[in-house]
Amino acid sequence: MAKGDDKDNKEKKDQPAAAKAKADKPAKAGGASAKADKAAKAEPAAKAQKAAPAKKAASPAAGKRAKAEAPPVVAGGGNGARAARAHARYVRMAPRKLRLVMDAIRGKSVQEARGILQFCGKRAAGPLSKVLESAVANAENNHSMDTANLVITTAFVDQGPSHKSFIPRARGRASAVHKFTSHILIEVKEREEA
Repeated sequence: MAKGDDKDNKEKKDQPAAAKAKADKPAKAGGASAKADKAAKAEPAAKAQKAAPAKKAASPAAGKRAKAEAPPVVAGGGNGARAARAHARYVRMAPRKLRLVMDAIRGKSVQEARGILQFCGKRAAGPLSKVLESAVANAENNHSMDTANLVITTAFVDQGPSHKSFIPRARGRASAVHKFTSHILIEVKEREEA
C-alpha cells in the first residue's frame, strides 16, 4: 500500500458511516454525473443567494419606515399629536418619593399640575415643577404649541444609579448607606378638542 492510500483509509475510519457513504457515491457514480449533480444543487443555492441580499437590503429600510410612521403610544392622549418632553437625570432623591407626587399630576392639565405642585408639602415637588416648566417651554418654543391647552400625557420616574457608602456604627461595625438618584421624564401635548 502507498502512503496516500493509508491516509484515505484513516480519514474514512474517522468519518461516521453516513459520511463514508456520501464520500464513496461520487467516485462510484463517475465523474460526469457527479459534476452534473453538483451543478444542479448549485443553481437553486445561487438563486437563493441572489434573492437573499435583496431581502436584507429591503428589510432594514422597511423597519425604519415602520418605526418612523408609528407614533408612540402615550397614555392619556391620542396618537399622532405632537408632544414636547423634558428630562431631569440624576436627581438626588429617591424614586419612590418622587412617584408619590408624580402620580398626583399625571393626566392633569398644566395649570392644574402647577397648582398641585405649588401647594404640595413634599420636597419632591421642587424638581418635578422644574421639569414641568421645562417641558412647557419646549412645547412653546420648539413646537409652537399653545400653553393654555397643554396636558401632561406621560410622566414617570426611573431609578438612577445609587451612591453607596458606609457609616461607622457601635462596636466597630459599619452600616451601608445607599443614596438613590432618579431620572424624571414629563411629556406634554395639546388637548384634543372633540
